[in-house]
Amino acid sequence: MLEALFNSKIKERILLTLLVRKELYARDLAAIFSGSLSPVQNQLKKLEKGGVVVSRLKGRTRLYSFNPRYPFLKQIEGLLTKVLSFVPAYERKKYYTPRLRPRRAGKPL
Repeated sequence: MLEALFNSKIKERILLTLLVRKELYARDLAAIFSGSLSPVQNQLKKLEKGGVVVSRLKGRTRLYSFNPRYPFLKQIEGLLTKVLSFVPAYERKKYYTPRLRPRRAGKPL
């Protein structure tokens, strides 16, 4: 929906997923959308360079979240919340529903 505004479908997906999950890492995001890792990393680097997201290391994993000091964070979150309300229910459930707890080992998908 915001592809024209953000110039990238991947960037839109990253921001919507960040809105729902609050924190994510690049490989997880690429796996959620069955995409390649390098475009996701490139978009995350651009967002971090622009100050929209921040990253931190947790072990060897780089976690990304919204920058709480970004001056337009509330406006972006409001816009993304509005966009998420227009996403079809099946897509919202498949991609943008937060996982509440870890999956039990050996449990079928």
